Amino acid sequence: MGLLSRLSKAQRQQIFGRFVLSWMPTLSYIMVAVSFFWLLALPHQDYSKRTYVSENALLPGSANVQFNWDDNLAAEAYRDTVQSIAYLPSIERAQALEQQFASIGLKSATQNYTLNTSTESLHGVNTYAVFYAPRSDGTEALVLSASWLSRDKTTNTNAIAMLLALGKTFKRGSHFSKDIIFVVSDGEAEGLQAWLKAYHGNEENTYERNEEPLRVRSGAIQAALNLDFAGTGDYNALGIFFEGVNGQLPNLDMINTINWISLGIAPVELTLHDELIPYTENMTKNYLNSLRKMLYQMKYQAIGTPTGNHGLYLKYKIDAITLYGIDRPGWNSQRFNLFRVGCLLESAVRSLNNLLEHLHQSFFFYLLSDVRRYTSIGLYMPPVIILGVSFILQALSLWGLSGDLPLELKSLAEGNKDTPVGLPYSRRSRSFRVASTTMGMAIFTGAATFHLLTTEFGLVGETPMLKLVASVGVCSMLVLSAVSTAHVRSRIIQSVNVIQKSRSTNSDSKGSSSNNIDSHHVAADQELTPAADWIMLKTLILALSALIVTTLSALNFSLAVSMGILIVLPYMAFRPSRWTVVSMVEALILLVISPPGLMMVASWWYAKDPSDVLSWVLREYEILGTWLLPTACFIYWPLNLAAIIMVLLPIS
Repeated sequence: MGLLSRLSKAQRQQIFGRFVLSWMPTLSYIMVAVSFFWLLALPHQDYSKRTYVSENALLPGSANVQFNWDDNLAAEAYRDTVQSIAYLPSIERAQALEQQFASIGLKSATQNYTLNTSTESLHGVNTYAVFYAPRSDGTEALVLSASWLSRDKTTNTNAIAMLLALGKTFKRGSHFSKDIIFVVSDGEAEGLQAWLKAYHGNEENTYERNEEPLRVRSGAIQAALNLDFAGTGDYNALGIFFEGVNGQLPNLDMINTINWISLGIAPVELTLHDELIPYTENMTKNYLNSLRKMLYQMKYQAIGTPTGNHGLYLKYKIDAITLYGIDRPGWNSQRFNLFRVGCLLESAVRSLNNLLEHLHQSFFFYLLSDVRRYTSIGLYMPPVIILGVSFILQALSLWGLSGDLPLELKSLAEGNKDTPVGLPYSRRSRSFRVASTTMGMAIFTGAATFHLLTTEFGLVGETPMLKLVASVGVCSMLVLSAVSTAHVRSRIIQSVNVIQKSRSTNSDSKGSSSNNIDSHHVAADQELTPAADWIMLKTLILALSALIVTTLSALNFSLAVSMGILIVLPYMAFRPSRWTVVSMVEALILLVISPPGLMMVASWWYAKDPSDVLSWVLREYEILGTWLLPTACFIYWPLNLAAIIMVLLPIS
């Protein structure tokens, strides 16, 4: 018979329990490695597919375009007009543009808006016009939009000129079944945000927001194209920006339609974002280029800020992308002018005009490693789930090792021999009072920081940076008080245990020795030292991390992956040490990956002032409603504070 067959059932459970608990940490690190390698494999050509048009009704590039050289000359004339009014005050500029749309024969109007944030007051005037399709009942519409300010911080001259030229072209057509809305927004994103709110009946006439109601309307918006063509020259390539607010993505057929048209009726070079990367036969370089493009998308999705005004449409379930003209002198590609841009835009609008319903056939969740290659959600979601499971395994390992089930045995007398059995209860108490109190205080501190940053108190010299410094001071006091209280409590518990042990030893020396069976009962019934507070706190941190990462992955995959990669190794590996220097180094690393630490790293990386970075985060939250600030204050920073406290707690 083997060794296990000669052991009792309780002893086999003991061996199995010790094996599982001892190997769980190793298995969790293995799962972290699998998750990392899986994510790194996604940009490889073998794990992505070529894009294709799923919606048959689109028929991209099948219609003959009407944009001709006369329209191109008109666009160049409009370009001169836009340049002449670009530097006028907002109201005069908007009125001049309104007259240009009216001269074409479109019904046009302007809209005033005011937006007050905690750091600035924004005011502007939007211009919009509507082409009512002759075959339309006014229930559906498409939008072509452009902002006065390009992403290059220059005047969006060619884009606005192209809107005017396309309006003139569409006015000649009789085949449109959807109305076409032209919007020229003031400012950056706040202008189009005000127009969309008013269009959907969400005017907020408060101190913070004031949008003028729209005088010209159409039907439900089916899709939108946002134009960003800065300057007055030609372009080397067309960049596609598609990330929306908080990681939202348009239907992939929006990008596929532009892809198909660029290969046929309007041949132009396409790329993702504004990165021009030359093709090479080297497989390693191709993989690195694909990885770079995928990381760009994940970066934009993680921070939650739209990469263009198209992202504002996605908040209203309107599929939209931004087309950006890239001018790179010396780039090895054929340059193109407004004529080819006009052909591409008209063909894209004609394709979207064919839609019978909202785009729904293609993917809404995807990663792009190239403008014509995608990775679906079924392939990129498993690694973040594996990452979440690794947190759970670490938490279960700590939970199991903090007790004595099924590791401790009790002997029962059966005849002339003793039979070991598993204890039906745990002799080591697990108290979550310290862990829950610490986590609750950390969450309260994060909520207070959020309220402090987003509330204007009207104090002299009040700035977001000063508020953040005050929040960091409050967090430091929380860490100091929690750690000092824990150390004092540990000293008191140790003193009480020493007194109890000395009393027990004295009472045993005075009494008589009992038989062997009673001694086993005493040993089994004796309560062990309670589990250390840091074990309970770390277990809670790991469990909450698993919950947050896996849940957030369904809402914003890139944000969940970024958070998981950032915290997985420190949260799993760090623990209190008998050496004070080690604990301080761990706390310093956790401080670097805290929100203030990451803000300082970002300001150094992008050569920005930290106050500018903080003001930008606040502005994006107050104007667009991005999740970056709430996530940092309510989720990430409380976990980080609890982890810092954990590594500074006493070992036992």
